[in-house]
Amino acid sequence: MQQPPKDTPSGQDPVSHADLNQTHEEILEYWTEERMAEAKPRELRLPEPGTGEDDQD
Repeated sequence: MQQPPKDTPSGQDPVSHADLNQTHEEILEYWTEERMAEAKPRELRLPEPGTGEDDQD
């Protein structure tokens, strides 16, 4: 299993987390077709090959 990079700046965790205070129905109502069309995916940063600790094969 790959480990996350250790040089990730504070507050920039590569995994998003949110505490939900809305119901499933409220979330579905929020994400209208227009909002979905305008949404932009979060940029994924993958670790460079060979920088993981598990690369000792």
